Amino acid sequence: MGDKEFVKWIQAHGKRGKCDFDASHGKSRKVVAVSDFAVEVDGYFRENYGRGEEYMYATRDSDNPSYDTRGDTYREILGNDLQADGDVIDAIAENLPDADHVEIMDGGEPFYDEFSNYESLADVRAREQAEEEERWYERRFEYQWHDFCQVVQYERRFFKTKELLDALFGTPEEYDQGTIKPVYALEIGQKIYRARLLGDGFTETQLAQNPAKELGAPPKEKARAGRMSVEYIPVFYGAFSEPTAVAELRPSIGDQVAVAEFRLVRPLRVFDFTAFSRRDVPWQESYAHTRYDFITQMQDEISKPISSFERQREYIATQIVAEYLREYFNCDAIIYQSSMHKSDKHDNRNIVIVNMGADFIGAAPTSSLALAQHNIRSIENVTYDISEIWF
Repeated sequence: MGDKEFVKWIQAHGKRGKCDFDASHGKSRKVVAVSDFAVEVDGYFRENYGRGEEYMYATRDSDNPSYDTRGDTYREILGNDLQADGDVIDAIAENLPDADHVEIMDGGEPFYDEFSNYESLADVRAREQAEEEERWYERRFEYQWHDFCQVVQYERRFFKTKELLDALFGTPEEYDQGTIKPVYALEIGQKIYRARLLGDGFTETQLAQNPAKELGAPPKEKARAGRMSVEYIPVFYGAFSEPTAVAELRPSIGDQVAVAEFRLVRPLRVFDFTAFSRRDVPWQESYAHTRYDFITQMQDEISKPISSFERQREYIATQIVAEYLREYFNCDAIIYQSSMHKSDKHDNRNIVIVNMGADFIGAAPTSSLALAQHNIRSIENVTYDISEIWF
């Protein structure tokens, strides 16, 4: 027996006598009964080892995954830990306390199984910690964003928030790298759609009198807080397709919607949270970008659906981000995925043109948009795509 702790235990609990396994030990050394020693070994083993975890791996010979179990048999582990030969280990194994036949018939399970592997609990904890650290690293920006949201929603809103966003977004120069750039210029002529629900407060007569005004951004006295805007500061919310613009209104069957098609009359510098998720973008080039993880994680956070009773609180963070990107990235607009229109049959991106102190629509050189055409649409059907959730 080579393990020092077990040698000490035998010295403390044994009596001088003959060893049944090695006659050369004589009768002067202390010995213990195998059954007593097996109880001590059992306590040690259960404290330090457990059933090995099953894991999946791939082989070249098959497209189907293969499975194996981590660790070694309990006899192999005991042989290594006790530094004992096979006869001793066999004797200990036969005397290890375990569920008896009656307990097994009543539903109990034996702890020691000749056909199972066991692994060190210390190794399990180390692997779980490493996996948790890897998960944290992979989702680090998502966690940072959640921390930022907690700060601005419940702690402070006006001081030291820039430092938090600097740590999250990095420097503007990082976004100029690679072939796919999340910050770029949206060119003159780009179509942008905006929709408005017709009703008692907005009639066809009003629309006909001044369609550009009625389908543009609201005046400051009517500007309400939104995902990227605060109350009384107008921004222009639009979409890159008519279906997306209509879906953002959440209309009901029978509703009538006025839809405008605008064209950009000057380039806009945009921050595009969908830059790496577009279908026409090679994933290899996207993945190579230094801000790929950040953008892909933030895309879901920026565009996630928000229930009406949570909007006032949840929009605080994205409102701050919009002003941050305007001030420190010099962006005129922000592009994000629609939370209401996910189908890829049409462009499902939204755009918000931030307030630059000038009219969004008009003949002035500082204006961004010109009305190309407008129509009235009737909502005839509302469909829902559903997916099964597995529990």
